Amino acid sequence: MMTIGRYLRTKRFFKELTLQQVVDNVKSNYNFSTSTSVLSAIETDKNKIIDGELLFVLSDLYGIDLKELQVLILSNLKENNNRK
Repeated sequence: MMTIGRYLRTKRFFKELTLQQVVDNVKSNYNFSTSTSVLSAIETDKNKIIDGELLFVLSDLYGIDLKELQVLILSNLKENNNRK
């Protein structure tokens, strides 16, 4: 199962961006503040809850189709609910 963190890490990798470059980019282009530690926690699935605004900013920065993101998130929710 592809987690949202792994998905975002893959998208960042293909954009050839470091975590610091993402932090700098979202600050200068979106006036949004985050940190490399927050992004790292998301990408390694240590942070299971992602701020909605950050998710929209990363989606735009990485060129992610929001419908694709919606399908991934909903399938992960269903998968996790089936395990309980």
